[in-house]
Amino acid sequence: MVRKVAASRATISSAILLTEVFVSKVEIIPLGGIGEFGMNCMGIRYDGEMIIVDAGMGFPEETPYGVDISIPNFDFLEAYRDDITAIILTHGHEDHIGALAYILRKFNVPVYSSRFTLALAEKRLEEFDMLGDVMLHRVKAGQTVEVGPFSIEFVHASHSLVECFSLAITTPVGTIIHTGDYKIDDTPVIGKPYDLARLEEIGDDGVLALLCDSTNATVPGRTPSEQAVIPAFEEIFEETDGRLFIATFSSSLHRLQIIFDVAHEFGRRVCVLGRSMQRNVEIASEQGLLKIPHDTLIDLSNARALDDDEICYLVTGSQGEMRAALWNLATQVYRGMQIENGDTVVLSARIIPGNEKNISRLIGHLYKRGANIIEEKRRLVHVSGHASQEDIRIMVETARPDFVIPIHGEYRMLFRQKEFIKNHIAGYDDENILLVENGDMIELDERSVRIVEKIALFKTFIDEESMEEIEYETVRERKRLAYGGAASLVVTIDKKTHDLVGEPILDFQGVAGIDPTNGFLAEAREAIVEAINDMKREHIVDRTIFREQLRISLKRYLQNELGTKPVIVITIVELERG
Repeated sequence: MVRKVAASRATISSAILLTEVFVSKVEIIPLGGIGEFGMNCMGIRYDGEMIIVDAGMGFPEETPYGVDISIPNFDFLEAYRDDITAIILTHGHEDHIGALAYILRKFNVPVYSSRFTLALAEKRLEEFDMLGDVMLHRVKAGQTVEVGPFSIEFVHASHSLVECFSLAITTPVGTIIHTGDYKIDDTPVIGKPYDLARLEEIGDDGVLALLCDSTNATVPGRTPSEQAVIPAFEEIFEETDGRLFIATFSSSLHRLQIIFDVAHEFGRRVCVLGRSMQRNVEIASEQGLLKIPHDTLIDLSNARALDDDEICYLVTGSQGEMRAALWNLATQVYRGMQIENGDTVVLSARIIPGNEKNISRLIGHLYKRGANIIEEKRRLVHVSGHASQEDIRIMVETARPDFVIPIHGEYRMLFRQKEFIKNHIAGYDDENILLVENGDMIELDERSVRIVEKIALFKTFIDEESMEEIEYETVRERKRLAYGGAASLVVTIDKKTHDLVGEPILDFQGVAGIDPTNGFLAEAREAIVEAINDMKREHIVDRTIFREQLRISLKRYLQNELGTKPVIVITIVELERG
């Protein structure tokens, strides 16, 4: 806080000086999730203590190079190792908890979240054999925990998942609201509506800054309630005579509840296919969050015995994931069954940016099998879990923050949230709405919010098979190989005289423009011999310098002759002759 100093006109300058000295600040450091989808993670620090909000994974553009998922590079946090006191999870989507095991490997601190979120996290931690080594604390909506200088209240939020939180983080500087993922759903299928009454009370006490979800900031109006999809599903169940396959996010419990209820209403049993779907249905049922009508859930062996109009398969793979149940049903035999002529497939999910090609390929395979496909463009079978523009208006006008920092979404979405608030909500302009990116060091005090430093952050890539980290340089090398191919050069040198022995051996893989019949290889070898002859003797004797000069010479030759930049591997063989 600003320390107040009583001052007369004679001491005004010294009072201003003291005021500046005692201004305390909160630092906010986004490590992921801003300017992109996924990898949501943010550090909030005050007076040498830091909490981490969310630890999510993402789906990188580098997927063709053997990378399945990405997480924030937590090495950056090493400088704050002694400051980190807790991890707070807003909800259980993978883009918010998928990197939890990786950050806990480095910083084993307490984790706070809801019962359902932690149940999902526990399944992941079991896979890493870490469950017994970490401290997980269950909290409920309305509960407050004290972590160092932070008082964190968990405010019930409505979303496509259940037991989600917005966070009211009270600091010595002021209260910060982190919305998490949210929408203002007045009639959710499971649980209560967003707790606007409590948010208003917090706003009455004063909110310094609002960190606000921007995913749907380009969408006018209100985001529809989860119940809005019920009529379309009732129509689909009534019209469909054959087998019915419904693909949705395995974490969308509201949608799962609707499917179970409508299936029961129309006399269909439900069989769940896909590991994550089976896991989430099991957890939610055990916790009483998902209420499955009696005698509706059925296993696969019993499902096979039913007539086509008596069964509904609830499956993973709405994003065209090649390991998911729906992809395998569409492209091959999955557990003895496949999509067939007359089946109806419902894609009850939005397209996550970056998955367009995969989903297009999936739909093509489904059509080849003779399936009837229903997607959100044809029927209202999906509604978003994120706030649209009027939801954002409700959030801002209820919390009434001094400053707004748009988070969670591509940069155009952050920008559109800022423009919407400026143009439609009184009292906000460029001075109190700050656009930020990952790696921006944000300083917040009672009077201002600003970026004080920009830090270059890199992603950490994960191989989904081994679940091990892949170095950034490794992925960058794979990119270079994919675009430019590889050239290998083997040079044999007399160990004593340092003279060239024989001809250099050149080999190319995937390098465009090389015709083995036009003499290019012979000319390239001659160019390497000429480059060696032009080198200073001491540079050949120092094998490190010699290797680098060979690489540079071959690189320049290939650029001049072919206009290409392959990865170059140099091998020097030392021959000891009698």
